Amino acid sequence: MAKITKFLILYFVQAACLWIGLETSTYLQGDALKIFLQDYWLVFYAVPLLTTMFIFKEVQDAPLSALVRGPEQQCLAAYAEGQSAWRYNQFAFFFRRRWSLYLLIAFILVFLSLHVVFFPDLSSAVKNALILALAFLFLGVNFFALRRRTLQLLAMQESLHQLAHQLRNEHSQLLQRLAGKEKASPEDCLGHLTEILALAQGYLRIITREKGVELVVRIALPHQQEQGNIIYQTLVRTNGLQGNEWVDRAVPANKGIPRYLIEEREACNVLVYRDIKKAIREQIFTEAEDESLQGVKSLAIAPLRAWDGKKKSMIGMVYLASGRTKGFCEEHIDGIRFIADMLSDAVASSITVNHMLIMKGNKNARRRQLLEKY
Repeated sequence: MAKITKFLILYFVQAACLWIGLETSTYLQGDALKIFLQDYWLVFYAVPLLTTMFIFKEVQDAPLSALVRGPEQQCLAAYAEGQSAWRYNQFAFFFRRRWSLYLLIAFILVFLSLHVVFFPDLSSAVKNALILALAFLFLGVNFFALRRRTLQLLAMQESLHQLAHQLRNEHSQLLQRLAGKEKASPEDCLGHLTEILALAQGYLRIITREKGVELVVRIALPHQQEQGNIIYQTLVRTNGLQGNEWVDRAVPANKGIPRYLIEEREACNVLVYRDIKKAIREQIFTEAEDESLQGVKSLAIAPLRAWDGKKKSMIGMVYLASGRTKGFCEEHIDGIRFIADMLSDAVASSITVNHMLIMKGNKNARRRQLLEKY
């Protein structure tokens, strides 16, 4: 019954939009279009039926509120994967604010074209000229939109290549130092992770189209006070988050975000705070206070899962901070998951190298102190 109700609501919403468009056309240019469609009214109302049948297969399991309003209305959202989340939200996708101007322009062009076709007082030459101008304008807008999308795709592919290239080279160099006579140090591992994090930052800035994205990696450490417990401590961060006090605070594994990511590991791969200040006021996010955020308006957290020596576990977390409210949405989820997997491999590799250093009997006090971070 719920699915039938959802199907009917989707159909009537689209049919109502078509009817409003027809009435608007009648108001602007007379009854010519309405008279033309009198013999084709079944086809007219069959169009939203076909579109509803086309999209319903993918959104039938989504809640109706997500279809109409979209998850963007929520302060906190948890995602298992990005593709299914986008499908649930594709009905609301076309009504987002960033697409509203484009849709308004397209809507005006369509009705201007109909006005030219059905307005009887214009000469044939004027009609053809206006139709040609509108066609060029519409194609030009779409051409530049396609060009922008293509350039973004090329930049994304280049960024991914650099990230994979850096992972391969740095890991090989660490193993070469470890196997050879040249002494490896924990500083090498920290430098390796810092470079990987900078490349990951570049990739995320491309897919989110925002230059203010910053990253923090926190890794699991034995708790200093409570035996057997684990805390997550910041290991590396990008330059934009240097000096942020809340990033320096350790997070216990049995509370807050780490506990949720561990307990809901099958259902949540990315946790998104769309408005971090609102989340603090509602006590959904307790790791920081308003005055300590320093420009952070939205936050995404993904777990770093890898082999800890005994089992697959959450060896760390990556925090993505944005200076824009609702800076992360469904289209970014799988990109964030990819970065989390790459960082998991990089962190696990550095942990392995440092454990091997300990086994080689490195007794340098400074290096021992750094090794305790892993």
